[in-house]
Amino acid sequence: MASEYMRTYGSSLQLLLHNFIVAACALAVPSFPDEQPQHQELFAELVAELEDSWLLEHVARAVLLQACNPRALRDLVPGTVRVAARTRMKLCLLHDYWSDDTDAAQLAARLRSMASGRCVQHAARCMGLAVLCDADGGSAYGLPPELLALLHTEQSPAGGEMSEDAATQLRAMVCMMQLGDPEGPGRRGALELAMRVGWLAVASARSRAAREGGGGGNDDAASGSSGASPPAAVVAPGPRRSVPQEEVLPLAADALRAAWRFLSLPRAVAQAASAAAVAEAADWWRLAAAVVDRAVPCTTDDGGQPSAASLGKSLAAVWGLLPGCDVLSLPAEPPPALAAALDGGLLRCLELLLRRAGRDPQGPESTLLQGLLDQVGDYLNFWSYLAPLLAYGEPRQAAALLATMRKFLRTADIEALRAEDLDVEASLHDRLLIAVAFFLTVVRAQKKEVAADAAPGAEPPSPASQQLLNLVSCAACEWLPQLSQSLSQLLLSSGMVNPLLLSALLTWLPLLAGHCAAAVRSPLGDDVGGGASGSGEAADDSGWRALLMEEVGAVPLLDASLRMVARAAELRPDNRLPLLRSLVDACCATAAVARGARWGLRCPAAEVAAGRPEQQGTGNAAAAVVQSSAAAIPGTPPLPWPPGLLREAAAGLRSCGDQNMAAHAEGLAAYLELGGDGACEALRQAPPPPGPLVSALPSPTAARRLLPGRCANPRCANLEGDSEADLTLKACAGCGAVDYCCRPCQTAHWRAGHKGECGRMRGNGGR
Repeated sequence: MASEYMRTYGSSLQLLLHNFIVAACALAVPSFPDEQPQHQELFAELVAELEDSWLLEHVARAVLLQACNPRALRDLVPGTVRVAARTRMKLCLLHDYWSDDTDAAQLAARLRSMASGRCVQHAARCMGLAVLCDADGGSAYGLPPELLALLHTEQSPAGGEMSEDAATQLRAMVCMMQLGDPEGPGRRGALELAMRVGWLAVASARSRAAREGGGGGNDDAASGSSGASPPAAVVAPGPRRSVPQEEVLPLAADALRAAWRFLSLPRAVAQAASAAAVAEAADWWRLAAAVVDRAVPCTTDDGGQPSAASLGKSLAAVWGLLPGCDVLSLPAEPPPALAAALDGGLLRCLELLLRRAGRDPQGPESTLLQGLLDQVGDYLNFWSYLAPLLAYGEPRQAAALLATMRKFLRTADIEALRAEDLDVEASLHDRLLIAVAFFLTVVRAQKKEVAADAAPGAEPPSPASQQLLNLVSCAACEWLPQLSQSLSQLLLSSGMVNPLLLSALLTWLPLLAGHCAAAVRSPLGDDVGGGASGSGEAADDSGWRALLMEEVGAVPLLDASLRMVARAAELRPDNRLPLLRSLVDACCATAAVARGARWGLRCPAAEVAAGRPEQQGTGNAAAAVVQSSAAAIPGTPPLPWPPGLLREAAAGLRSCGDQNMAAHAEGLAAYLELGGDGACEALRQAPPPPGPLVSALPSPTAARRLLPGRCANPRCANLEGDSEADLTLKACAGCGAVDYCCRPCQTAHWRAGHKGECGRMRGNGGR
């Protein structure tokens, strides 16, 4: 009788203590921001009491001691185990909440120290392992079957889904592992345990998709780029008991976070990392890619959004490579952390995310990408994150990622880019467009010397640097036209766009013009016909001029950008001067290329002169000059830029103290008023040489060879499938000379002008 009483008393006491901790954790988290100080005091008191009493260790030790007596333990199940699992979840949530608060970070660290106690951790793992072994049939690591049976509260039939209580037990284990000491004993066992839970979530998602007939997903995602086979848990028909759908992503995200904590690579000195450490990390990335592919689509409501954001932060790893070293002298081998991520399939995983987020802007993939960008932080850090992937990743896969990003950017709501200050809460599409613009800004701003230019016979860029150059050139070809279209559209609709974004785009025009200059035979002579052929053809420029004048559309872009001049006075001085400088510099460089190559422009000069409000001051006389000049020089329509706005830009530059650029603006305005006839000092000067990195960029023609199989429709926005490299192309049924990814693209291209080309190609025998 006494022993029965003691068992009942012990069980009741444990339930009481667990419920006390649950209630205290709930009270220590504020419901509203203004309650933060009071609840921080409660949190401090709770931490102090837990430290003084060692309550967490005592309760866990009691469970472990009673485990030696199955009859006594049976009294604890299922109530005590369920409450213990909820208690551990509350402790983890409490730690996560206050660890993000600078003032309470030390309190959170003290709570972590208590939660990493050996008894606390062992009890949590025993309870979770009981559920895991029942679900995946894996090893129990020596725990007796009787103990596992007593600790498992499962009541649902085999072959179906585990109960909510069992899922909570499993998740409580991996959450507590996140608070464990990674330097303590059993690191490898803890890592394996967390990875098993992650693969169980993936297998559960795959099993559900198979039952629902959705099959989808990418089986290669689990194996990464290396082609290694995923664990048996992934390729098996399905788990013995699967995770409930609403718990799949939260469980997978928590398992990944727990496993990351026990990897040895993140704590290793880069050059001292062992092959085993790199292999462990590569396996983690394979699991992450499989979770993105399989578990993320399982989310059907808002409940999984926090887990998706958390997973996104996990993908934003720090490579430790750039910008600390010369990007033109990259080492032959990537840093170990980067090598592991690439081997685990990160490049393909990122592209898969972008394509799915583009198809469903409100889906969990969009939330995940938001979390990634949040963790990357400042937009300038996007260079440090992406550039190493381009330098060492598989080239075709990297080029496919860049092409997918261009298509993704076409869905941006550009209205958010109108304000002078960038909105940190902008949509994912707009934030990525901003990140892309600043990525190109960092490329242009590289200041390191090019060894090949410094000394004849010096070593060329390393293979990794050369690959980075190829892919940066590819990025310019993909992104500059899309940035131009997006910002031009906003300028034409509102006359205003964020000056930083516009400056980032405009500063690339002189760089592209510098590449074009060498190909123009007689660029800037007073006699327009002096050196160029009558057809206006110049030496082979390998696509630079087409990129500048046709794809980016430099002339109409600058025509739209000049609308900003009238509102430049509204901008802050730190934004006004860079914008005016980049605008005038881009106009001069583009005008030099247009004149030297006798470029045919899209905008009829007479219509612009007669219809632009900015040109009413010059009136019909200016239109007459423009028309007569165009008649005098057939095939070279004058530039459709309002001279009045250039003179206004000159006045703004003078007020900011830049007399030299103001003189260039005045000279270009006078040149335009004469219809492009006569000399212009601003055009006589050779375009400034591009920066070292831009100077070394391969030509657009060479860069496009990285992904040769592309849809012929330049406006293709097809984001179906998981990679641009995997799109199935079909040849045009008429000429067979071009390929399309889908019927809508073929129809659009036909209407855009391929109809005539197709007939001519058929007449010439096609390809």
